[in-house]
Amino acid sequence: MLFPLYYLATLATALIPRVAAVASTDSYTDADPAQSGYLPNHNMDPAVVDSAEFGQLWKVPFNAKEQFYAKPLVYTPSGGTQLLFLASSQNWIRTLDAKTGALINTRQVHTPFLQSDIGCTDVPNTIGIIGTPVIDPATDIAYFFAKTYIPNYRTAGNTGTFNGVYYFHGVNVKTLTDVDGFPILVDGSQSDNAPAKYFIGGTVLQRPSLTQVGSVVYGAFGGHCDLFNYTGLVIGIDINKKKIITNFASESGPLTPQTNVWNQNGGGGQGGIWMSGMGLASDGNRLFFVSGNGAAHENQGVPASGINADGTLSLTDYFQPYDYQNMDGGDEDFGSGGLALLDPTVFKGTGVSKMAVTAGKNGKLYILNANNMGGFKLGPGQTDNVVQTVVTNQAVFGAAGSYPLEGGYIYFTPVGYPTYVYKLGFSESGVPVFSKVGQSAQSSAGRVGVGIPTITSYQGRAGTGILWMCDPDAGLRAWYAVPQANGVLKSINLPQVNGANKFQRPAFGDARLYITDATGTLYCLGSPVNLPLNCSSPVDFGPVALGSSANQTVSCKANIRINSINGATVGDAHFRVDNATLPKGPLAAGATFSFPVTWDLTNTLVQNAPNASYGNTAPGIKSTPLTLLTTNGITGYSTQFPISLTGQEVSQAAYLGLTPVTVDYSGIVLLENQTTPSNTLPFVIANSGLSPLTITGYAYTQDDLDDGDAVYTNATFFPNGTMDLGFGAFTSNNLPVVGTVLQAGSQVSVQSTFQPTNGVGSYQSYFTIWSTGGTKFTILEGSASTAPIANFSISNGEGGWLPKDNLLMDFGDVAPGTTSSRQIRICDVGGSVLEISKSKPPNGVFHLDDPAELGESLQIPIGQCAYGTVLFVTNTEDPNIPNQVFNNTWTLNTNDLNFGVHIVQIVGTVVDKQVGPVNSTGNPVYSYLGCYSDTNPAGRLLPHEPYEGSNNTNGNCQAYCLAGGYAFAGTEYQIQCYCGNTPPSSTYLDSTGTLCTFACSGDGTEDCGGVNGYISIYYDATKYTPGSNTITGGTTTGGTTANAGGPVTVKFTENYNYIGCYTEATTGRALSGSSPAAPANGHTIESCQAACQGYTLFGMEYSNEVSHCI
Repeated sequence: MLFPLYYLATLATALIPRVAAVASTDSYTDADPAQSGYLPNHNMDPAVVDSAEFGQLWKVPFNAKEQFYAKPLVYTPSGGTQLLFLASSQNWIRTLDAKTGALINTRQVHTPFLQSDIGCTDVPNTIGIIGTPVIDPATDIAYFFAKTYIPNYRTAGNTGTFNGVYYFHGVNVKTLTDVDGFPILVDGSQSDNAPAKYFIGGTVLQRPSLTQVGSVVYGAFGGHCDLFNYTGLVIGIDINKKKIITNFASESGPLTPQTNVWNQNGGGGQGGIWMSGMGLASDGNRLFFVSGNGAAHENQGVPASGINADGTLSLTDYFQPYDYQNMDGGDEDFGSGGLALLDPTVFKGTGVSKMAVTAGKNGKLYILNANNMGGFKLGPGQTDNVVQTVVTNQAVFGAAGSYPLEGGYIYFTPVGYPTYVYKLGFSESGVPVFSKVGQSAQSSAGRVGVGIPTITSYQGRAGTGILWMCDPDAGLRAWYAVPQANGVLKSINLPQVNGANKFQRPAFGDARLYITDATGTLYCLGSPVNLPLNCSSPVDFGPVALGSSANQTVSCKANIRINSINGATVGDAHFRVDNATLPKGPLAAGATFSFPVTWDLTNTLVQNAPNASYGNTAPGIKSTPLTLLTTNGITGYSTQFPISLTGQEVSQAAYLGLTPVTVDYSGIVLLENQTTPSNTLPFVIANSGLSPLTITGYAYTQDDLDDGDAVYTNATFFPNGTMDLGFGAFTSNNLPVVGTVLQAGSQVSVQSTFQPTNGVGSYQSYFTIWSTGGTKFTILEGSASTAPIANFSISNGEGGWLPKDNLLMDFGDVAPGTTSSRQIRICDVGGSVLEISKSKPPNGVFHLDDPAELGESLQIPIGQCAYGTVLFVTNTEDPNIPNQVFNNTWTLNTNDLNFGVHIVQIVGTVVDKQVGPVNSTGNPVYSYLGCYSDTNPAGRLLPHEPYEGSNNTNGNCQAYCLAGGYAFAGTEYQIQCYCGNTPPSSTYLDSTGTLCTFACSGDGTEDCGGVNGYISIYYDATKYTPGSNTITGGTTTGGTTANAGGPVTVKFTENYNYIGCYTEATTGRALSGSSPAAPANGHTIESCQAACQGYTLFGMEYSNEVSHCI
């Protein structure tokens, strides 16, 4: 069986769905199971959303550096009220009241995995629960995967990549306690279809939302920045049996790499599944997913079918782009987007009963037959066997959303571009064809993180669709789902939300939505709970012909005492309300009333001409808000009540429709020694009227149409049977012939092709259609250029640049407490826009000055350069710390196919200040040990003080201690120097390394101890090894002989100097003045000196037993 590099796969399951949620407005999974993005069940009325009554109800911040990649879930447990379930990157789970935001329960399930253990910056700080959980409504149990550690699991230590693991949790939503049989350790499980591959939690990331099919919950896994030995996996856990029942690898087969070296990059074949956080799509008995970069390359140019089935979770179908190897070279995999299954009752046609759509970084939108996904190279000329490919040349993360009403629409948002709208149409034979019909006026953030299109409607009614998009810069945006007549989406003003976290979509409850921003703050938006009225909404007028009018009645009930109805406003002048028909005087709570609304199209003319500007003259679904204004008898209630008015304008006469307004073929790259490429896009000719329409002519021009004197060229057929749509560069092979009659409500999708026949440059044609239903034009535009060429270089730190093949960024030697910088420069010296397709920058000691620099999807214009500045920020440190070498990498790639993956090795060495005596090699004798609290009740950590004074430095102190034969030297209270031979206990160590901050009296750049008796201690590495309790030939605490290489001769102590080793005379003691008694543990040099203080000489003999003074 073939498992290709990039592939979009269908996995067969043998399970049935479980029961529905407790409340109809719940969101207990990420969006819908099909990942279509269409949600009709949350009472989101556009009349309310697009009014002053819709605002921020509350917001709640959480912990520092805590982020939410998992989307909020909205759920009503049995016997309870609607709540929110949150799961975070710090492994915290919480429940909050969905109305008020009040915290109900909170729990941290594990210590989170540290981002610093992997070096990948895609998820900063901590990696805990990243994939969106799922709640089983049959049991009130939430399921999720959490990343953490098992200390010493695979290697020594509490943390580390190799000790990273994943647990699968099941918790009671009401209490957040673990359910019996959970959590389940996932690590160690083997793949069903590739037994040599097994699960190592530290090397993989569970990013996609979870999917539940029957009693099995599925989670997909990818990698961290393509690091380590990993393979994309789908793990299935039976929540009834409480065990793993399937582990499906995205890469298998004889050509798939497989090693047992866990940290070998690419060792497992990769093929990660992350899909910008989208869940595995399911139609009830199948799962669909999209994989990213890999190294299997099982498909080597020979067409291959994707149909197969066997095993617990088996591959039944797949699609792999015919040009996947080019995509691999430019890191333009389409694993960045998930797959959306479209509503099969609407999105279908000849030969296609179920459709799917996906998009990724390769700038293409793929429309697929979900029941025959296309395999590999099974299309014409060994291209893609798909329903349709839309070339955008713009990277998409998060794929598409859909709206099945009003004819059927799909939406997607490339990074840094507007949100685009495509509408379902059909060819002459009934095959589905999508055509671009509009876009937003606003562009998305020019960096990775743009969200996933999500569409709501009010109770599934036409005319109430709202398109929602999360943006890492703008926060949350919304538009009416159907473009206006000019092709522009009408924006809905929303309360400002800070920039959203990456790849989010809002979660919806009952007329409320929830979203988290990049700082970890949770927002709730909605309309005020306290509304004064309850009125019928939306009010649907149904079909109304242009030139006529229709009436509908609005019925209302007062929720509170209302002093007066002050009037009504309507957003569209064609809808009328006579204020005289509204109630006069006060209304008691519970009182009812009604009033008529008229949709008057009697004086509306069909202005179907190129210069027509008033959108409501076009047939189609129309909607507008009606707002009642009140003076309330009770405070705390809104004084405005919005109502939706909808209806369908129809024309009795023929009405020509031509969409989109502009057919943008984007740029075509011309390569040497290659046939001139082309791009094919559809436009739709439609008759929106109720009478037959006859096409009477076609022509094109490049003249300005506003002047009224444009010179047209009649469209003609070429000898090959194609129609010229403009100057030989734009053609069609299925344009209806002049005289074709389109029946009422019918349409035809025309395939138009742009081929830059005259080489590099811009091309344009105003293609115009004349008919008995009016005249319309569309702008055909495209451009051609040579390929982008990336010129890469690294700064040398001296104002110049290194050769382009140099991939080493060497900071050299740097001092502690300083910041150094180097730059990477990428210039576009080709003829097309250059795009950064992969960027995995360093983090930590090496990090970017601006995280947005050279980010993924950054576009570099022709002839310009982009820069990324790497900072090497070193901490301050005490002298005589050994040199430290730091390493990191920055992985980069572009859409220049000859560029390839660049892994920049980053290195720098922190060289510390040297003080004090040096050895024969020129290195310091003493090294820094640490900052210690000199508060031992038994006495000072270093008992001998050779001096104190205004010239105290660590170097001076070390010189005295070395002369005295001491293994340890320490400075304290700025002016004091101490020596000793007893290793200081770690009990007194300042683990923070921040408490020794007193400047030395002789050198203000050095630390000499700290407040509350902290001492800066250095050690002689020839006599002491950090961590041991002894010195070489020295003594332990308590005076016990170490016997590790001979005794140490103390050269001085306090005001006494060592003068030598003598034999006593046989006729008496050499020192006879006093013989102090030894302490219980025996004498030390220091204790003998203290006992003999005041005498001229003191000495010791017989080890630590006898002391004499004279």
